[in-house]
Amino acid sequence: MKTDIIKTAMLLLVKIVLFLISFSFGIKAHAQKTITLEEAISLASQGNKTLKIQNLEELRAKQSIKEAKSAWLPNIAFNGNISRYYDRQVIFLPGSFAGTDKDVQEVRVGGLHQYSGAITFNQTLFSLKSNQEVKASLIEEKIEKEQTGDLESRLIQEVTKTYYQVLLAQNQLVLLEKSLQRNEKALKDAKSLFLQGKGLKTDTLRSYIAVENLKASVSYQLSSIRLSKTQLKQLLGVDENDDFELVDSLSLDDNSDELTVYDESISIEDLKRHDLSIQKLTIELEEKRLAAIRATHSPEISLMGQYQLQSQSDDAKLKNQTWHNTSFIGVNMSIPIFSGGKTTSKLKQSQLKLEQEKIKMEDLYDAVKLELATILSNWNHAKLQYETQKRTVEAAEVNYAMNNQRYSNGIGSKLEVTDAELALTTSQINYLHAIYNLKMSKTELQRALGELNF
Repeated sequence: MKTDIIKTAMLLLVKIVLFLISFSFGIKAHAQKTITLEEAISLASQGNKTLKIQNLEELRAKQSIKEAKSAWLPNIAFNGNISRYYDRQVIFLPGSFAGTDKDVQEVRVGGLHQYSGAITFNQTLFSLKSNQEVKASLIEEKIEKEQTGDLESRLIQEVTKTYYQVLLAQNQLVLLEKSLQRNEKALKDAKSLFLQGKGLKTDTLRSYIAVENLKASVSYQLSSIRLSKTQLKQLLGVDENDDFELVDSLSLDDNSDELTVYDESISIEDLKRHDLSIQKLTIELEEKRLAAIRATHSPEISLMGQYQLQSQSDDAKLKNQTWHNTSFIGVNMSIPIFSGGKTTSKLKQSQLKLEQEKIKMEDLYDAVKLELATILSNWNHAKLQYETQKRTVEAAEVNYAMNNQRYSNGIGSKLEVTDAELALTTSQINYLHAIYNLKMSKTELQRALGELNF
């Protein structure tokens, strides 16, 4: 009876251990995340470090606006001073004032301990320069927003490119592994026939070389997948130790957007490209800076005031001081007359800078036209390659099946089968590249048209 109880307890313990082991493996199996391209782009919008830096730059531009606007806010300051004189201060008076026969008589005055404190106030009333600087800072903020948008569109393109690079490498790995399996089987058959005296040694060597080459290709492909995934993780801003599975597929159907025909007569003015907006705003910014320099010739008017308390005594104790107050309020006007040619030189520099930006705008228009023409040309070529490779894969599959059947029937050579298998694998890989190129062309065109945004 006791033995049965022990056996039952041991059996229960084994079941518990097996359950825990299976549960642990289950957790590990489910620990691997799945991620779509859309989810990857969403992660990049939150975790990409370069984008975070640009977002901070945008916040810095907002603070620059506050800095520029502060010129129109009151400026209030407190100044205090405590002085200990070892010799009394000297003032010079006409001798007649001092009751002496000298033309000028020095007189020592004041206390040895002096205390003073003042609150000053300054408020700008009129300043064309400050007004233009505020306008310039507002444009700088707009430029930073556009630069953020431009970075976002390029980030989406880069994430999409890297995401499909991983898929391309994974699909190529599958094809290479299938090819390796076929060639390993062919090597096994070739060895068997050679040992039976029915095959040639060259067939065995050819199969062996093909297998070894494919093993090297598989190893390289595995390394390529790891590197591409690491690059993708860096773009997304996730930990490199995190693993995930890409669930989108590298495939196309007849209704895919990648096969859409675009009108090549695209108006540059209608594009919502961030780089075009940035350059337009840059021209506006230089115009405001030029206006700000010109405004330095204009007068500036400000309201100012001061309230001061001061005391002088030979006694250092504060409680024994007699305080005297002085206060005033007034209007200050500053009119620039001559600055040694500095303002004129800065004005010339600003005019030249503005002219440079206008030329850059024209050059950018030409570059955008060329970029669009190149992308559309590449897209048309990619579509042609896709259709060609699609037919080539179908033909290669038939060719491999026919040559394999001929070899099985004893009317074909091993070389023909090997060549057919290589042609099949090559055509399948080329087909994957054609799909990848089409998807990249679509993404490039979307960015060029200003359609990639979070």
